[in-house]
Amino acid sequence: MTIRIVAGTSDQDAARALLGLLAQLPGAEPAPALPDSGSLLDLLARAAEAGLDELPEVVIVHETIGPMPALDLVRDIALRFPAVGVVLLTPDTGPAALAAAMNSGARGVVGLPLAYDELGARVEAAATWAGGVRRHLGPQRGAALPAVAGGTVVAVAGAKGGVGTTVTAVHVALAALASGHSTALVDLDLQGGDVASYLDVQFRRSVADLAGITDVSSRVLQDAMYVHESGLALLLAPADGERGEEVTDRAARLVLTALRQRYEVVVVDCGTQITSANAVAVEVADTAVLVTTPDVVAVRAAKRMVRLWDRLQIRKPQDTVAVVNRHTRATEIQPTLVARITGTRIAASVIPAAFRELQPVIDAGRLHDLDARSTVKAGIWSLAGEIGVVTGAVLPAPRGKKSRRERRDAASGKGEPGDRGDRGQVTLETLGMTPIILVTLILVWQAVLAGYTFTLAGNAADEAARAAAVAADPRAAAQEAAESDLPGAWVDSMQVKATPEDGTVSVTVTLKVPVLFPGAIDFPAKIHGHARIPRERPAG
Repeated sequence: MTIRIVAGTSDQDAARALLGLLAQLPGAEPAPALPDSGSLLDLLARAAEAGLDELPEVVIVHETIGPMPALDLVRDIALRFPAVGVVLLTPDTGPAALAAAMNSGARGVVGLPLAYDELGARVEAAATWAGGVRRHLGPQRGAALPAVAGGTVVAVAGAKGGVGTTVTAVHVALAALASGHSTALVDLDLQGGDVASYLDVQFRRSVADLAGITDVSSRVLQDAMYVHESGLALLLAPADGERGEEVTDRAARLVLTALRQRYEVVVVDCGTQITSANAVAVEVADTAVLVTTPDVVAVRAAKRMVRLWDRLQIRKPQDTVAVVNRHTRATEIQPTLVARITGTRIAASVIPAAFRELQPVIDAGRLHDLDARSTVKAGIWSLAGEIGVVTGAVLPAPRGKKSRRERRDAASGKGEPGDRGDRGQVTLETLGMTPIILVTLILVWQAVLAGYTFTLAGNAADEAARAAAVAADPRAAAQEAAESDLPGAWVDSMQVKATPEDGTVSVTVTLKVPVLFPGAIDFPAKIHGHARIPRERPAG
């Protein structure tokens, strides 16, 4: 195996000693040593532009190189040229120095003064690692990405967590890819991105690795992306959520600009939290899609999100496309109501509630294997047609406006039934609400009857007690007074109990609560009215 080696050191004596040892290594082809970090990076950049095979397998960085510090140079090479193994030469090989070198991306550390055996082992290990990385990248990664005239950026955001943002973004990207467009899917949900989980991807590079690069060239972009088995080019969120803070608005703008120049369609999963990075994505996107579900909490969250974008001057409500996920005909919140509440344009395509179709592929982490007959897939791909990433329907004009074709069809009486207004839908919704309204009225009326019965029992007990207090026969007087005080419909169910005791008369009147109509059917439950009054002997 031939090992191409490039060394960088500002010490001429160290360079001669290093090259002398490298020349003795079997299969090694050392290039002349470079005196500074700038020359080394320029050489690697030119080699990368020519192709992956032109890059050296191993770069050796001496601690004395300048002007860039050695560890910073190692980190820069590891980020920009991930298929190159970096070996650091340093007199300090303690645990702290080794940890710092590994964190910077070095594949090996050699102590000074140099020893042939140690140098040979580290160089061979770095070269073997570089060869494995290049085989993993595959032949399709060998050439630079072709430039395009100007791609379409679609930002997909969620009103709140759990509304299906990532599922929608993935299948919009798959729909664009299936229509013949070169497509990239970017996960800018920087702290909780799940694109890698949904597509069963193991990755090393992420969008955070591009954050510190001021010139995101085609080669740099290519090295950071992952080509999925479906054909999608993926730029994933960092595995460590705290690294999301490294992706600033400037870095996100540079990355999206570079992607737009290399892919015909760029779909960005913005998640549900607004950061400086995904705010840029929503701002620069040709189409911003806001995913919500037909429930009160999600629709209120969508309204808050739209207002937030408007206050931050990211995007106006009328320039946002809202799509309803988990839609059913029985739900009370229909897409037209979502449009009125949020002030957004509403997609004619809805995504039906069919979690059973999604559960097997989500559990397997293979969302791209969703059955072609799936109603969820059909809904999302129809949405992709509306927003223009595949051939399909034209997105309806903003609420209150009609396109020229719609006005012409309305005048001539043509067009689809759905274009003639929503009068039929309103009628159906009213008929569906009628049973609920009737049940509510019945319950209110029954509550009124129960309250009225409670009042009657109390008044009858008072009247019966006063009559019993002055009567010679308290029981008969109480019964007669209670009957005369009650309406006839309640008399049949009345029970009166009068008890003289210790100079007082205690009266209890018991009534049953009628069902809907007094005098017809009574509830088994009873209401009691109580009264107590001092006993008085009758006059004369």
